[in-house]
Amino acid sequence: MNKTRLSLYILLAMTAGLLLCAVLRQPGDDKRKVTMELMMSGLKNMHFSPLELNDSLSGRVYKMFMKRIDGKNFYTKEDMAKISQYQYKIDDEIGAGTFEFYDLASSILNKRIAEDSNFTKEVLSKPFNFSTDENIELDPGKQDYAKDDDALHDRWRRDIKYQVMVRLADMMNEQEKRQEKKDTSLKVVKTIDQMEKEVRDKVAKDYKTRFGNFAKETEETRLSMYFECIANAFDPHTDFFAPEERKSFDINISGQLEGIGAQLVDESGNITIDKVIPGSPAWKSGEIKDGDVITKVAQDTGEAVNIQGMLLEKAIQLIRGKKGTVVRLTIRKPDGSSKQVVLIRDVINLNEKYAHDAVIEENGKKMGYIRLPEFYTDFERTGSPTCAADVKKELQELNAEHVQGIIIDLRDNGGGSLPDVVKMVGLFVHTGPIVQVKGRDQHPQMMSDYDTSVVYSGPLIVLVNGASASASEIFAAAIQDYRRGIIMGSQTYGKGTVQQVFNLDDYVNSQFKDLAPLGSVKITTSKFYRINGSTTQRDGVTPDIPMPDAYQYVYEKERDEDFPVKSDKISPAPYNTWNNPPDIQKLQENFDKRTENDSIIQLIREEAVQIKKQRDNTLVTLNLGEYRKQEKERIDGNKKYEAITKPIPGIVIAAPDHTPIAQKYNEGKNESQMASGSETYTIYPTGQEVQHMKADTNEVAVENARLKLLTKDIEFFQALHVINEMR
Repeated sequence: MNKTRLSLYILLAMTAGLLLCAVLRQPGDDKRKVTMELMMSGLKNMHFSPLELNDSLSGRVYKMFMKRIDGKNFYTKEDMAKISQYQYKIDDEIGAGTFEFYDLASSILNKRIAEDSNFTKEVLSKPFNFSTDENIELDPGKQDYAKDDDALHDRWRRDIKYQVMVRLADMMNEQEKRQEKKDTSLKVVKTIDQMEKEVRDKVAKDYKTRFGNFAKETEETRLSMYFECIANAFDPHTDFFAPEERKSFDINISGQLEGIGAQLVDESGNITIDKVIPGSPAWKSGEIKDGDVITKVAQDTGEAVNIQGMLLEKAIQLIRGKKGTVVRLTIRKPDGSSKQVVLIRDVINLNEKYAHDAVIEENGKKMGYIRLPEFYTDFERTGSPTCAADVKKELQELNAEHVQGIIIDLRDNGGGSLPDVVKMVGLFVHTGPIVQVKGRDQHPQMMSDYDTSVVYSGPLIVLVNGASASASEIFAAAIQDYRRGIIMGSQTYGKGTVQQVFNLDDYVNSQFKDLAPLGSVKITTSKFYRINGSTTQRDGVTPDIPMPDAYQYVYEKERDEDFPVKSDKISPAPYNTWNNPPDIQKLQENFDKRTENDSIIQLIREEAVQIKKQRDNTLVTLNLGEYRKQEKERIDGNKKYEAITKPIPGIVIAAPDHTPIAQKYNEGKNESQMASGSETYTIYPTGQEVQHMKADTNEVAVENARLKLLTKDIEFFQALHVINEMR
């Protein structure tokens, strides 16, 4: 059965299940009951590995809902004694279409929000004593539920005190820096008491907004969270979207295509960068990464607004804005450090999701580079670009440049079109299977490349990291299984499942049309396997040559999610490996020798351990003096890692005719052996990129930013060394 027929089968089967559900419903049922019934019917009929309605499912839903509703900050053990009675009854409620658990948990939450709001005002009405020795645990997972009202209020008091302390420390540090620089604009030197009062008033304003947001939270929003937990109990990628949430899915904060260029998610009240859009102001800064948390937003020289706990939509309104305007973001990194990033908003060039290439020349030898941010395709058949076609063109262009090796960069590529992955692998290998897809209760179906022509047959390296997922993993796995090239980087994410999104309104019986819109459900319908029979699900792809990554221990992987689909194996597909495979063992040995005493590589390994250590250290002092001392030690200790991001000496960015179009980036103090001695690398855009630059002046800045990032890319230059050895 081919992929088209498989998709049609899935669609027809789900339609039948959902329509049956709709026909059996009775008039008078409320909207949430009908939504639940439709969603559960779809999950039962279509999920790759459906769950039984039993206590196990009930426990999963209970665990996730209490976590996502931030229960440990709102409920006491007395509250939990009432709520926990439903821990293993949720399955019965789902079957009956009732909501006793949700209604009880929600009503107690509303009561607690009102109480905590009043308590917060009281706490912030008087100064804090920052000389006492007490701590706060910032990880809810390491906390128990508060014993009683007094213990719960003490938890809130510590949280509020922490917020005030952190901002007070920042204000004190800023004033001290200005004093050291003899800043004449500093007219008044404030006392600690004055600063504490000023900060406390700002925090009070922020908490007023926060609780106001809680109060404005619609029933649909909270109910949607409950439905999400039920869907996520099946697996992390099966989900429910309320009508408005579907519109906001993967929100791009460019704002009418004008903004900073990033996608945001709300993670337990933290406004978190989900994805930085290549070519955007956020991307060009080089200082904002996936997983960073935005804590404050300021407009140009205006006052910073704390957005912690703010509704996602409101935070987006503050961050986005017109082209040319300035926004200042305070970013909290995974290691707990904070920094301010100043960005000039711009029109977001969505073409930056498309593949782009470059040529790297060293002593007359040329290597090619192709960056693919995602596996895009023309889903609507409107003539839009597809990644397979674009990569083919760029390979042909690099062939015309007579490159002797090519690096495909799939780092931070979260996936996309499955058919395009198959076509793209086919550009590098002869005809054969690429990936196996297995639907529920079906035999594996082969997805193969039938084009016997190979566009590029030379040395090949694929760069991956912990954020390379799904389609990226299929590509890397196929190249690895065929022994067609070398996979370099860090262990990939581990997503080996396929989802389809269905609008519930399309399946509801006509007698319930007045209840629309009901929302959408995304269901994991199948699983893909490597041609060697193993799966990337949970396991990911292990690089042939592992490289250290500063974030390698803090990447959130599939296996870290709640209830991921299990990893298993099926029979391998028949295939023949590449007739001239690289000598992985020799290349690995050379890499180890080359990097054994490399100071930058050692720093990256050390920073990775340090980032994990700092992230795991969630017990924080509430003594201001001790906190400032620890922060200074941490900041001073992290300064040595700045060498990692310095430009590598001996790198020249030039046009195809080698006319310099940017300064020579040799001012850095990077001591990496990768560019030591007399090595000089010239990086320049291909003719295709130059044509883009001539047609669009904005593309010049974008291209320079791309190439400049490569001059600081340690992994990229290690890959250049390896591909030199493969020729």
